[in-house]
Amino acid sequence: MKLNVFRGIEKVGSLDIHANEPFYGFTYDSGYLSSQSAQPLSLSLPLAPSRYAGAETQPYFEGLLPEGEARDAIARRLGISRRSSVKLLRALGHDCAGDILVIDEDKNPPYDANLYHESSINMYSPLDGGILKIAESPREEILRLQEDMRLSLAGGQGKTALYHDEVKNIVDGWYIPLPGLPTTHIVKPGLLEAHYPHITLNEFLCIRAAFACGFRVVDVDLLYPKTPVLIIKRYDRLISGGTINGLKAVRRIHQEDCCQACGVIPDQKYEHDGGPGFNLIRGLLAKHARRPVEDITTLLKWGIFNYLIGNCDAHSKNLSLVHNMDGTVSLAPAYDLISTTIYDGRFGEKLSRNMGMRIGNHENIDKINTEDFTVFAHDVHVRPQHVVSIAKEIINKLPPAFNAAALAANGKGFTAANDVANRILSGCEKRIRVLSP
Repeated sequence: MKLNVFRGIEKVGSLDIHANEPFYGFTYDSGYLSSQSAQPLSLSLPLAPSRYAGAETQPYFEGLLPEGEARDAIARRLGISRRSSVKLLRALGHDCAGDILVIDEDKNPPYDANLYHESSINMYSPLDGGILKIAESPREEILRLQEDMRLSLAGGQGKTALYHDEVKNIVDGWYIPLPGLPTTHIVKPGLLEAHYPHITLNEFLCIRAAFACGFRVVDVDLLYPKTPVLIIKRYDRLISGGTINGLKAVRRIHQEDCCQACGVIPDQKYEHDGGPGFNLIRGLLAKHARRPVEDITTLLKWGIFNYLIGNCDAHSKNLSLVHNMDGTVSLAPAYDLISTTIYDGRFGEKLSRNMGMRIGNHENIDKINTEDFTVFAHDVHVRPQHVVSIAKEIINKLPPAFNAAALAANGKGFTAANDVANRILSGCEKRIRVLSP
């Protein structure tokens, strides 16, 4: 079994599997290596003529696949063992995060943004029933769309990706692309609402609050208070100049998450399982970032913000890198920001209090102290006073930021917004005292 890997219509290389390998090995195509536009698939897979063994390639390609319950569900739907990463990649590799397509050896990529033109082929079909149909039957619709589109989205939550006509409002103008064509938005319905009340609203509030605190974040919207859906504009897609069937063309952007960049499989994304921590990611940025000082400062702010809001699920797959044409990388906009600590067993089911990436010497968020932030400063190679200064700036902005986010959500009919925002801010109080002794 052999698969080809493309960026647009350009063949990057091929995947094949040898006896006793856990996963496909990968070889860059000689023509791609000689191209001036050649970029590595991953910082963990530098451009080289020799074959990478399956154990070396698995972290990157496994990182393209769904995880947890989302993986279980699509595997059952496709009749594939959830353990068979090889078969899942073959089935779902037609539209992955970033600009990578993984397809059978005897097939060609379906289309490229550079070649979009008015066509009689119906490349994008209107979404029957719109987003509301996904909101009302989320599990069934997401699995159907993933199967039909051969779509692979990393992460454990059920979600799908669609094309939105930017001239229409956010409720209308949704389309399903043929397998392999790019999408513009990720649609994440509230599948976990029964266990974790208002979790979709929670994520909307945290992302909007982060924006008000000065972060670059993904563009999000929120629909349907009774059956909530979070709409996330993809930062790894860019509207280009051409059109197809009257819709604007989309270009894919090369990117990867920090777990992939560090050569770590998704099962080890949490630092206590062997995943990257702040020190390792800081080292990646120092070596490869176009603007290392700026991106390392953003990493520092990201860590402080997640600590303050109580996001214990802030792990290395929730930080991504955009690959630039000059061979450098830049931190992607922040995404998957959520307060997990408000789910304490009294409000919804209890979630872990252990941080995805430790701060200082502690993993448990309730045990982190002032001294831990001195160690944290050392991990990101800044002075402790710089950490304190940045923390104070974020702390001062948090209340008005969450109040503004709650006001926006209330305007969309989410009447619980003030309560959820206040729960998050209440949990911040103890952690603010740690950073402002």
